[in-house]
Amino acid sequence: MIRCTGKAAAVVCYTLVVGILGLVTVCVVSGARPTSSYLPQTTDYERQPLVPRAHAVFDLSASEDRGKPPLDVQEQDLDKLTYLPLAFKGFCGFYLPSSQRFGFDAVRNRAELYDVSLLHAGWYQNFGFRADPPALEGLEFAQTIRLCQPGSPPGRTCTSDYVPDQQDIKDYAAAHPGALWLIGNEPDAPIQDCITPPRYAQLYHELYGIIKGADPSARVAIGGVVQGTPLRLRYLDMILQEYQTRYGGMIPVDVWNVHGFILQEHRYSWGCHIPCGITDVDTGILYNIDDHDNMTFFKQQIVAFRQWMNDHGERDKQLIVTEYGILMPDIYGFDEPRVEAFMLATFDYFLTASNPSYGYAADCGKLVQGWAWYSLDDAHFQKPSYNSYSHLFDPVYETITDLGTAYGDYVSSLP
Repeated sequence: MIRCTGKAAAVVCYTLVVGILGLVTVCVVSGARPTSSYLPQTTDYERQPLVPRAHAVFDLSASEDRGKPPLDVQEQDLDKLTYLPLAFKGFCGFYLPSSQRFGFDAVRNRAELYDVSLLHAGWYQNFGFRADPPALEGLEFAQTIRLCQPGSPPGRTCTSDYVPDQQDIKDYAAAHPGALWLIGNEPDAPIQDCITPPRYAQLYHELYGIIKGADPSARVAIGGVVQGTPLRLRYLDMILQEYQTRYGGMIPVDVWNVHGFILQEHRYSWGCHIPCGITDVDTGILYNIDDHDNMTFFKQQIVAFRQWMNDHGERDKQLIVTEYGILMPDIYGFDEPRVEAFMLATFDYFLTASNPSYGYAADCGKLVQGWAWYSLDDAHFQKPSYNSYSHLFDPVYETITDLGTAYGDYVSSLP
């Protein structure tokens, strides 16, 4: 997925091409439900839906002022093409084959039930831990350690702080050097792991030590927040501050991770709620339903996250987007052609978005090094009320969908 690769011949070829032609590159909460053995327990917490109820009436028109994040994101940072100085180009080489960057999120069934070779992807995850993930040809499996904090959200009870346990983590890490580990899934989200920033800093510190103790070459990634908005970046700032206070240094993240949804932030309405541990606001960015596939907003969040990394001295780290897609159903206008158009537009952006000031230098300044589409097989998000079109395989018949075919055709056409 995000391992450096390169051959001498490729580098020579690349150098010649650069020397002659130069290089021009381009600069919602997750619906993924845990499929691991761990599922946070809740009792009396009143959940708000991720997407609006089917019987509700909403204004579906986009609102430019209402949805635009108040971030210091300049228009040129959103442009598809950003010039890279020749001096910068000479250092990056071929960092990673394009196909290895593509991933997917398995939800309903195990990935091995489908002919996932048709996707030509390089990695996947299932929001949980597998002690024996199948050796699917060409696919790396990313492990996720699920977290739990009693009383967060109110009413939640936990049988343990995290799953799997320490011994399972040590055993897998020792047997699979260099594996990618995600510490939590949407720790900011009340209906996912929901860990307050102080507690997340503690759990991350403990788990990082366990993993690295068993495998120093392991790649440890922070849990992806729902989206790269100011409210979510504030949540991460609180984690960094807590870690600095407790342990006297910057949180040691090998791979930065964010999710790429576009959902309104409202404590008492549909959307991705307010980050766990933040109590002084009831709203953040109030995206509309129709904003859910807005590529300008999508780009804003990616750029803002990369700029945030740069501001914290983390520019020379990989960034992966481990979950994004379309959660809105067809009744709100998100039919298969619209979902496909959005998916392919994100592929174009991910493959080309770069910036010489805050992009990843080892990857020619690219902003993102890997991404996973949601989902492989969730055909009825928040079922039974919704029929969505963002799944790549039909979970009942185990056959590839039109969207899955479009995914596979895109990746297989890459050089």
